[in-house]
Amino acid sequence: MRSSRPLRKVLTAYSSKPPIVEYLKKAFAARGVEAEGFYADENHWFDRLVIRHVNKACHNLRVLPKDKGFFDAHPLSHLNYRSGRLAKKVKAFAPDMVLLIRGIRIKEDALKEIGKNAALLGWWIEREERMEEAFAEINFFDHYFFMNSSCVEEAKKRGFNNVSLLRHAVDTRAFMPLVRKTRYDWSFVGGWSPKRQRFIEKAQEVSGNGAIYGPKWRKKNFFNMAVSRLVKGGYIEGEPLTKLYNESKVVLNVTNWGPGKDRTGLNMRVLEVPACKAFLLTDGSRDIEAVVTPGVHLGLYEGEEEFASKLAYYLKNGKEREAIAEAGYKHVSSNYTYGHVAGILTDKYNEAIRR
Repeated sequence: MRSSRPLRKVLTAYSSKPPIVEYLKKAFAARGVEAEGFYADENHWFDRLVIRHVNKACHNLRVLPKDKGFFDAHPLSHLNYRSGRLAKKVKAFAPDMVLLIRGIRIKEDALKEIGKNAALLGWWIEREERMEEAFAEINFFDHYFFMNSSCVEEAKKRGFNNVSLLRHAVDTRAFMPLVRKTRYDWSFVGGWSPKRQRFIEKAQEVSGNGAIYGPKWRKKNFFNMAVSRLVKGGYIEGEPLTKLYNESKVVLNVTNWGPGKDRTGLNMRVLEVPACKAFLLTDGSRDIEAVVTPGVHLGLYEGEEEFASKLAYYLKNGKEREAIAEAGYKHVSSNYTYGHVAGILTDKYNEAIRR
């Protein structure tokens, strides 16, 4: 039975990384709302050790199409297992509202069951190329948010009325200015890709005093000493990540989502770096100027040559760089916190219970 009372209990479902679940738990707690999390990426050992390896072998041998699996109907396969666990968690916790952050898919029968017992909100934070997945499930939700303006526009064209835009946010208790002791001219955080390799090689040519964190960089640069010596580690989060941003003159953002004018949405780095009062040099998207002002709150580049020239420029012009970082910090920390997100979610919950 769905609640019609003021919001008192919230369940947020998402993967464990990045820790958006924890950020929202703190934001709701500050509003006096009891909040718990559900980690949808926690799979059963049978799925990790048996199902995944059997399916991978069959896909590699072309015994099975890439979009099929031998264990699709098994209760311990990842989709069935997490969907069942989420339904049980909702029953045990009895939240007034469930926020399902996508990415990770939940089965339709589980969504239907959850919607009978709680207001169900969705938040799509994946790339817009996958928007058809979202459109297939919108009608199971009381309201569905997208971080990409293009997804909202397309959803409304198709007749969906329960959709709106919700940007990423930043936890200013996790990402904050520290006593600045600059260690690197530039830093980059993110997994390896051919595109990112080209940009990092440009950055290395501008300054060899850089730091790279992320998977596959060492493997892909085993014979490229100029880059491999800059690789400091793999996945980085929490306090070490905040410390890295504070130690960098310039933090680089090179997304894998396509050319800026051809895509919408923003990743979390656009907010997290300025929240540390650090300078961000990023590629763009059609949405970026609705959130921050290039040249005022951060640096923006288009293409490899402009990337290199702007990196060199901002390394040389420290006063201008620091003024932009200061303005970015004030803007982001005042307008894009998880406290703001919790307020928007609460408003949509109130609309849902009035229907």
